[in-house]
Amino acid sequence: MKKSCATSLFAVAVAALVGISGYTTVGAAPAAAQQADVPALPSPDLYAGSPYLRELRNALVYGEIWERPYLSKRDRSLITIAVLQALAREELAIHIPRGLDNGLTPEEISEIILHVTFYAGWPTGVQASLTAAEAFEERGITLGDLPRAPALEEAVTTPGGLSDAYAAVPRLGALRNSLLYGDIWERPLLSKRDRSLVTVAVNQALYVTNELRLHIDRALDQNGVTPQELSEVVLHVTFYAGWPAAVNAGRLLTPALRARDVDLADLQ
Repeated sequence: MKKSCATSLFAVAVAALVGISGYTTVGAAPAAAQQADVPALPSPDLYAGSPYLRELRNALVYGEIWERPYLSKRDRSLITIAVLQALAREELAIHIPRGLDNGLTPEEISEIILHVTFYAGWPTGVQASLTAAEAFEERGITLGDLPRAPALEEAVTTPGGLSDAYAAVPRLGALRNSLLYGDIWERPLLSKRDRSLVTVAVNQALYVTNELRLHIDRALDQNGVTPQELSEVVLHVTFYAGWPAAVNAGRLLTPALRARDVDLADLQ
């Protein structure tokens, strides 16, 4: 029987739990996990009410997922901060400092917050900004003047396939072109690749199917994200946004890769 799209893609995720990568039980973590950069547990113990989560956090999330080579630690912090902002999670206070340690600059973190706000809503941006400001203050960091988007030679236009999305809300359509794509996406503090990683991760986390389909295509065709990197984004975000959202993302990513003649057997 032909495998379903979700089954084809999520062999990777299942492998992480059932042993293809050498992971069988938490008590027998692979050597890579034992040498991983596992952050110290905060006090009070977040896992006192569910101790097995503590084991999985150390051996699987940080011992394996964060150590996989298909995204850098910097890129993993990029998408983790974005997802935690979008979901309004308190763990953002842990991952902003970790992001700084993993190579994100304060200016890049500021730009992540700005970008995600337009996909997850203004309240998430306000809360994330407050959290980032506290983290920066603790490290004596002050943001200077941040560069703005350059003036575009040609006006951004709405693709024909999206015309119905804005027909009933014309001002939103104008802002889509002038603000979202004419300004935010053009700001130089994050590359287009970074912005695609962030946007795919956030749309996966928020279970936004149509927008996720659009941004998978955009990532692959315009912004230089590789099939393996997108596969890895889906895997990584699973542990911050949950399995159902990941299955939905997998169902969209699989046909997108097949349409581009990607051999799914080559994905790790």
